[in-house]
Amino acid sequence: MASEIERREVSELASLLGVNKEETLRLALREGIHELRIRKAIELYVSGKASVKQAARFAGLDLADWFAIAREKNLLVQIRPEELEEDVEALQELK
Repeated sequence: MASEIERREVSELASLLGVNKEETLRLALREGIHELRIRKAIELYVSGKASVKQAARFAGLDLADWFAIAREKNLLVQIRPEELEEDVEALQELK
């Protein structure tokens, strides 16, 4: 259950956004989930538990957006040789 402070914050944000409280909560939930996915993807990538492509996929981003996030967060981006091989194979199949 939301506290009084949280309910007040939702009301204030709804007024600022010019939408009702329900829409404010939907927007906050969607944005919160997006940010949590990115944060977890970064954690997995930095710990070596996820490749570049896996992290991007988990974060719900394409590679270009993942690279932009990585640049913002000063992450060292390393693409594993097997990932490149997979991409080359996929491109060859398109021919």
